Amino acid sequence: MNSSHRAEGPPAPPCGHLRRALGRERNPLSRPLDRARSLALVLTALGVVLAALLGVGASAVHLTAEQQRTAVATAVLHHVEALVEGSVRKAEATVLGGRTAYRADASWNYPAGRSNTGVIDVPRNTEPGATVGIWVDRDGHVAAAPPSTADLVADAVCVGLVLFGLLGVLAAAGLCARLGALDRRADRAWTRAWARLEPVWSGRAPRDSRRD
Repeated sequence: MNSSHRAEGPPAPPCGHLRRALGRERNPLSRPLDRARSLALVLTALGVVLAALLGVGASAVHLTAEQQRTAVATAVLHHVEALVEGSVRKAEATVLGGRTAYRADASWNYPAGRSNTGVIDVPRNTEPGATVGIWVDRDGHVAAAPPSTADLVADAVCVGLVLFGLLGVLAAAGLCARLGALDRRADRAWTRAWARLEPVWSGRAPRDSRRD
């Protein structure tokens, strides 16, 4: 007889696992190993919930920090209108973030009374003489646009999801290791029990020992 056919404890619904883990299940078929399995499942579920809470917390902290950093960076930037003076051309790095970038020569006035020229990013169909909004620093040099609120939220969500995923994987790995250990313990217990019962069950045991 194969040990894979050993008797298993009665299946339990989610709330049943909690009662069994706490030792409050009134089921004579429930074994200590069944309670240990239920406890492992309950602890893993609590771990996943904790991982979710930590992920949400990490997202909130990251979002707050990035918003503060962006506010400080934006405080020294200025949004001005630049006059496009040349034809639009593709950037050297054709694909940036999955989109084709286009640039053109342009001029703008900042700080007050000072004219600056340079190459700026523009929409593809921009015509010479059109104006395009750009961000510049206090000296009038082109600066990267501050991230939008949507970008900040997306980054924060990614941070939270990564943390939740890592903690979830650890919880799942711990559950698998625990269940594997319990299964090995159950196999050893079944083997010992079968070694005692098989001779009696098969009739190979002496009659005196069977009467005992």
